Amino acid sequence: MAVAMASGSVLSAQVQQSLCELYQKYNTVFKPALAIVESTVQKFPAPVLNEIRAVNDHVARCFVVGKTEADYLSEIRKANGHLIRVTLDCYKIILMCYYDQVEDFKRAYCDVNLSLVGDGQFLPELTRLNGIAVDKAIKARRNESDAFPEKEQAYATYQDAILAYEDVLNYIKGHAKGLANAEQHAKRRTREENLRNWKFAVISAILGTLFGWLISDVLYFF
Repeated sequence: MAVAMASGSVLSAQVQQSLCELYQKYNTVFKPALAIVESTVQKFPAPVLNEIRAVNDHVARCFVVGKTEADYLSEIRKANGHLIRVTLDCYKIILMCYYDQVEDFKRAYCDVNLSLVGDGQFLPELTRLNGIAVDKAIKARRNESDAFPEKEQAYATYQDAILAYEDVLNYIKGHAKGLANAEQHAKRRTREENLRNWKFAVISAILGTLFGWLISDVLYFF
């Protein structure tokens, strides 16, 4: 279907095809990544909004009357450049959010004996999965640098890294019951240890007092 401008003129077939390809990438690659960002971050990142505005701004210039086909194609290439950058930004934001979630889990359970979870298999497998995710995230950043200026080639490695981190988080969620039991065990041991310490402190205080009285009595007779 031909795309007409307000003046009645029609964009060339090549320009229309380029616009279709641009928005196909927008819908099939960028929007799924954006949806994950929206669900994982509390405050929408300003750089992402700025890049989206830039994409739309360049597309809007394709409907300015009086420009040549080359001008329109140039605007679409610029829009595509912003779309690539914002897609990569979303991938990086997702990876940072997933990394933070894993680190939050480690901090929350640092005093819990995780060997009690999954018959002792939980921690080794978690370590293995997290190692894979970290390695893939590093590989994605390297591939992005190596792929310059064709940075779209780094999409696949970023997607692999994101899936690897999702494996880690899903693995943790899948052991929620075992983790809760291990956490309760840790709290119970902490209470028992605190009680033992309290008893020791009380007994020590009593013995210290008795010993003090005994010494006082001995000195009194001498």
